[in-house]
Amino acid sequence: MIDEREKEKNIKDLEYNHILNKQNIFVIILGTAVISTILGDKIPENITKGGLILAFILGIILSLLHYSKELNDKIEEIKKI
Repeated sequence: MIDEREKEKNIKDLEYNHILNKQNIFVIILGTAVISTILGDKIPENITKGGLILAFILGIILSLLHYSKELNDKIEEIKKI
């Protein structure tokens, strides 16, 4: 029989995996946007490719920082169980 502690740990593990999946999906989407920008020829003239790529890369870095903080918080919760 699974006791209450194991059940809580399993739920926290699932939450951790969910956050990790969100991070991966977000980074893949932004990475795809970077590649599309590099390969795209129909970008409006008032937007530069370099600026757009820089914005996407900044988004990737910020999302990695945000999600890594959430993941570290979840790891600490799991360790306390």
